[in-house]
Amino acid sequence: MTLLKTAAAALAMLPFTAFAQTAEDEIVVTASGFAQPRSETGQAIDIVDRDRLDQLQSATIAEALKTVPGVSIATRGGLGSQSSAFIRGGSSAQTLVLIDGVRINDLSSPNGAFDFGALMTGNIGRVEILRGPNSVIWGSQAIGGVVNVQSIAPVAGLEARMGAEYGSYDTQRVNANIAGSSGVLEGSVGGSFVTSDGISALAGGTERDGYDNLTGNARLKVNIHDGFSLDFRSYYNRATVAYDTAFGVGANGLPVSRNRQFVGYVGANFDLLDGRLQNRIAYARTDIKRIGTDPVVFSFNNFNVRGAIDRAEYHAAFDLNDALTLVAGAEYERSFASTSFEGAAPDIARNHLGSGFSQMILRPLTGLTLTAGVRHDIYDDYGGQTTFGGNAAFTPNDGRTIFRATYGEGFRAPTLTEGQPPYGNTDLKPETARNFDLGVEHQFLGDNVQIFATYFNRRSNDLIAFSSVTGQSENIDKVTSKGLEAGLNLTPIENFHIQASYTLVDAINRTAGANVGKKQTLRPQHNASLTADWQTPFGLSVGSSIYWVGDSFDDVANNVRLNGYALFGLRASMPVTDALELYSRIDNLLNADYTVVAGYNSFGRNATMGVRAKF
Repeated sequence: MTLLKTAAAALAMLPFTAFAQTAEDEIVVTASGFAQPRSETGQAIDIVDRDRLDQLQSATIAEALKTVPGVSIATRGGLGSQSSAFIRGGSSAQTLVLIDGVRINDLSSPNGAFDFGALMTGNIGRVEILRGPNSVIWGSQAIGGVVNVQSIAPVAGLEARMGAEYGSYDTQRVNANIAGSSGVLEGSVGGSFVTSDGISALAGGTERDGYDNLTGNARLKVNIHDGFSLDFRSYYNRATVAYDTAFGVGANGLPVSRNRQFVGYVGANFDLLDGRLQNRIAYARTDIKRIGTDPVVFSFNNFNVRGAIDRAEYHAAFDLNDALTLVAGAEYERSFASTSFEGAAPDIARNHLGSGFSQMILRPLTGLTLTAGVRHDIYDDYGGQTTFGGNAAFTPNDGRTIFRATYGEGFRAPTLTEGQPPYGNTDLKPETARNFDLGVEHQFLGDNVQIFATYFNRRSNDLIAFSSVTGQSENIDKVTSKGLEAGLNLTPIENFHIQASYTLVDAINRTAGANVGKKQTLRPQHNASLTADWQTPFGLSVGSSIYWVGDSFDDVANNVRLNGYALFGLRASMPVTDALELYSRIDNLLNADYTVVAGYNSFGRNATMGVRAKF
């Protein structure tokens, strides 16, 4: 059976579990854009599934990502506040984010970084995290890594999920989702709502910055014929977040941002040549709108901005034989941004992009997979960019031990704000990066012990930064990021699971000048997480988490030091019936006083209790 047939069959039956799962059983899509066994890619990929999200009781995707090696999170205030993800020391703008396979990075923001603050876990079914560059498949921004967030997928039969919880700061959450299949139709639809009084975003404030979030998700697949289907996906998020800023009156200011995100996808999947040639043609749209209001005029918190991406693509994967698979694609993208501050006429920017890529997946002998690819992008403003990448995976024992090696290139094209008038620099070049990593993972004592370690080294050039000399963005920064990721999954006794991870990152400024050799801002050199969960014989599940972050800096000169901290949490859940479960958690149990971003608040001890059902 060919690679793609095997992967498709496995994906259809998928019940991803956090433990007791061999590497070859995990199916990933971020490596090649098509489903393939994780054991056949040399790239470092982690999966956080729905069971793991429920186990951790994570309220936001950002919270769940804290347990993933190589990832650090910086949040500016309470729930819903701006949250940035840094992968392997890369900037937040170098993390590409997909929702149901559609890129959603914010074109209306200056650097195009995605804000994880609005991304709740209510109806999310799976998160796949690729660490390291993969611009061959995904194009711009895939330098630090790729985060693919997937809503709950259709299932066989009919399944309904719902939940409600209440917690500190008058935080309330409700969510519901129904998924199923009947005849030629497979579908999933759901929604969630979150509201919270919150905390003051800036330290020292006495007023609370509240948050509201309404999210909807829908997926429909129509299996018209064997080997031919139509695929429809949509995601909608509307959020209102009160925040503080140094502009205006500071910690007790009253600015509010009303944000809307929409993702739509329409695609057709068809197989040819007895299923050996898989084809996908699709159109996707991403639309982001943000409106800010502030009683203080000229604080630059009064704004109306919008970004939109229209994207058409054709991707194909062809199994020439059992040993060779070819992957290729062509893409066209049209982007638009409109920015207006303090009632001024909007600044409009547009760009067009044409791309093509090809990748070869070769399996010359049992257990060995070699992958190599190339991509070329042509921007109408910035010209062309060619990207190469390759990796190898070898397992001598059917997935119990896997050796991985990767060479990957990544790039980030200038955003519309950075590269077009009135504020941009039309002479900007894309940021580029070259990365290699070496890794090994091993399972022993059955599946009761899993260990892994990965060394990575990335050199980034032509990084875009604001120049005080020219008054605009310039390609002036160079950075080296290298380090180690290590982890352990342990099941010492039945129903008792331990997961631990540690990351060492040295993200160093190589730019000539006063700050050469300084550490990158908000990138702690060390961070680690430890979770332990036990299901008792009478059904009660109890768990704890420790999240430790080392010292970091919040300025390029490394004068503003942020002390490291450790957060300890407890959680428990108890089934009432086969379908109904009660749960509760306490975060920051020891009420640690800590700072993630200089000048911004963080949560003290807080508690939550809730109920969830699955029918």
